[in-house]
Amino acid sequence: MDRYGRERSPHRERRRERSPYRERRRERSPHRESRRNSSNVLTYKKLKKMPLNLRKKALREARNRHETIQGKRLKRKRNPQEVPTARRIRNDFDRSEHIAMLASTSQELRRILQDFETLSDIPHDITPTELQGEIAIAEGQATTIHVQRDGLSTLTVVLHQREPTIAQLKRAIALISRAQHKRRQRERYEERLRRRGIADDSDDRRQRQPVVVASSTGELVHSAQRNGHDHRAFVSWRFLWRCFGLLNVDTNQPIDDRRSGGRATLKELGIENAATLKFVHRVKYFGRQRQS
Repeated sequence: MDRYGRERSPHRERRRERSPYRERRRERSPHRESRRNSSNVLTYKKLKKMPLNLRKKALREARNRHETIQGKRLKRKRNPQEVPTARRIRNDFDRSEHIAMLASTSQELRRILQDFETLSDIPHDITPTELQGEIAIAEGQATTIHVQRDGLSTLTVVLHQREPTIAQLKRAIALISRAQHKRRQRERYEERLRRRGIADDSDDRRQRQPVVVASSTGELVHSAQRNGHDHRAFVSWRFLWRCFGLLNVDTNQPIDDRRSGGRATLKELGIENAATLKFVHRVKYFGRQRQS
C-alpha cells in the first residue's frame, strides 16, 4: 500500500524494478560520498548552532584528533570596559594612589601602636565597634558577653551602650566575628609568605594582594572544616539568625531575640554582664516556624 492507503499494482512494481533509473540510484554516487565527507567536517558555523556541552565535546574531540576547524571564525566583540580611555586611565591612577595612601597609613598606624606599651595589644585594623568597646572598658561602662561557637574559639563581644539591646548584641557579633575571621586569614597569609621565604614586611604588597573574605560565612557561627580545609558558604547573617539562636549557658534557657522587635534590653532577657551565650539551632528550641 502507498502512503494514501491504496493497494499498489503488481505491474507497476514490476516496471519499477526494471527501470534503469532505479539501477543508477542503487549505485553509489561520488557526489554523495563527497557530501557525506563534507558533512563530517567540523566548522565554526556548526559550532555556533550547537549547545554549549556538545560544542565543548566537539572541540575536545577535534583537538585530540589534531583536526583543524574549517570556516571563518567570528571575531569576539571587544568589551567596552577593556578599552583604555582617558577617564579609565585617570581612575586607575587615582585608585593606585589611594591604595598607596592606605598602605602608608596602615604602616604608620602600626608603628604608632607598637611604640606605646598600653596600646600594643590593639590591632592596627581595629573596627569602630571594637574601638568603642575598648573605650567603654577604660571608662568602666562596658558590657562584656562571651559567645561560644561549636568547634571555634569563644567570641568576646564588648558593648559600649549603657543599656544594650538584643539587636545591638547581634549586630556586634556579626561585625566582630567577621573582623576576627578576616584578621585570622591575613595572619595565615603572612605566615605562608614567611614560610616560603618571601619578604612580606611591605604593606604595599599586602595592600596589592588583599585577602578576599565573604561578607558573612557559616564558619562565623560553627566550625565548617571538612577534609582538612575550610568550606565557607556564602550566606547572609539574616539567614544565619533565622537558623541559629542564642542560649544562655548560665540559666540554660533560650533567648527570645524577637521580643519587642529586637528592642528588648539584655537585662529584660536575663543576660547580665560577663554572661556566656551559645549558638544553638533555632528549630530545636523554638520549633519550626513559618518563614515570612
